[in-house]
Amino acid sequence: MTQEKSAREALEHWSTADIDSAEAAHRAARLVLDFEAHPEKYTDPESVVSPLSKIVALFQRPTVKEAAVTLRTEALPALLRLHDARLREWRKAGPQEGYDNAASDLLYVLKIFGMYRGEEALQRIIDAARIPLAPDSYMWSVALFALVKAEKEAATHVASALREPLPPGFIAVALLDMANTLAREHGVTSHAFDTAQGRERIRAFLTDEDPDHFSYAHSAAASLPFLKDAREFFTLAQAHPDVAVRMEAAWAAAWGGDALAVARLQDWSKDPKTRKRAVTYLKELGHPPAPLPKEERLRLDAMAEMSDWLEHPSEFGRPPDHLEVYDHRRLFWPPTNDERDVWLFRYRYEEEGGEPEEGVGMVGSVTFALFGEATAGLPPEDIYALHCVWELQQEGDERAPEERTVEAGRKLLGFPAR
Repeated sequence: MTQEKSAREALEHWSTADIDSAEAAHRAARLVLDFEAHPEKYTDPESVVSPLSKIVALFQRPTVKEAAVTLRTEALPALLRLHDARLREWRKAGPQEGYDNAASDLLYVLKIFGMYRGEEALQRIIDAARIPLAPDSYMWSVALFALVKAEKEAATHVASALREPLPPGFIAVALLDMANTLAREHGVTSHAFDTAQGRERIRAFLTDEDPDHFSYAHSAAASLPFLKDAREFFTLAQAHPDVAVRMEAAWAAAWGGDALAVARLQDWSKDPKTRKRAVTYLKELGHPPAPLPKEERLRLDAMAEMSDWLEHPSEFGRPPDHLEVYDHRRLFWPPTNDERDVWLFRYRYEEEGGEPEEGVGMVGSVTFALFGEATAGLPPEDIYALHCVWELQQEGDERAPEERTVEAGRKLLGFPAR
């Protein structure tokens, strides 16, 4: 075995293995130091993942406090130096080939700095925001979330340092989310956006008409209970075209004791398209959803689950235009080996200038829609049969047939053969 292959295999091992003792962390730290001294040993021309990225992954592997402390003491100083060297490369290269890979590595390192903290690590985060490093990267949310999750004081320090002037691009959105979390969950009273520039940025987020930026308005609305004299912003948020922003504004008003805002959230809890979000807000505020008869509540919960799944960005990205119950029954469900309520919902999406897109999805076990297979042209028993086989296949269950067929599923469920 060549020295380079041995080094690469060692790095592959420590970047994926649990580091469950101080001794294991000591061995992993030695690998970091060796990588710093001899990076050429770890370069794999066939890998799309940089060796530095694997070094960074290693810092996420401790499973006990002793291991994390050992890595912080023995390896974090080397990671600081590696970061600085990579940053110099990034600044020298500019927006050329390899620029994005270098920025990605650096943002990954910032996440680790957020987890491990320390004066030098926190300063690297502040400096990166000031440069700014990849200001439109979503990884800024990951890095700052790691920081606020690790320690309130460290997150407060970074938020205060970036308060004036605010960083540009998506860094500001990530900072806004962190400031909201510090205020809402940790009682920090000095919000990073409660400045003249911060308030102007809040106004810009709430008036931005680009649907791709509506999530920024959502973050802005979440800040309203923690800003002084936010009446103007409440007006903007409550008139926003996106219902999620209007709901966030209602939560913000209810946080401040507005009973009408609570009533609005309770009204939203009766709509399957908004129920899950409304119930979450109401629970956080200590209020119940709108009272409903048990059967109606169960139906609405199932319908809300289906709507929420269809709305996910990896599916349709928005609630269906039409959603109705296709079937509901209680039966023994082989994938979970128990008796349960299961639901089928027929959904439809209207397409401007084209044919609507329709299908049937299932709720009750794994919420899913078998696009192109489960259609309203099939009887409910056939759709349950297909879902049963699909779920067993996903689990690698020995009862799963190789081919997904209605016949196989009906047999598993005890339905009569067609």
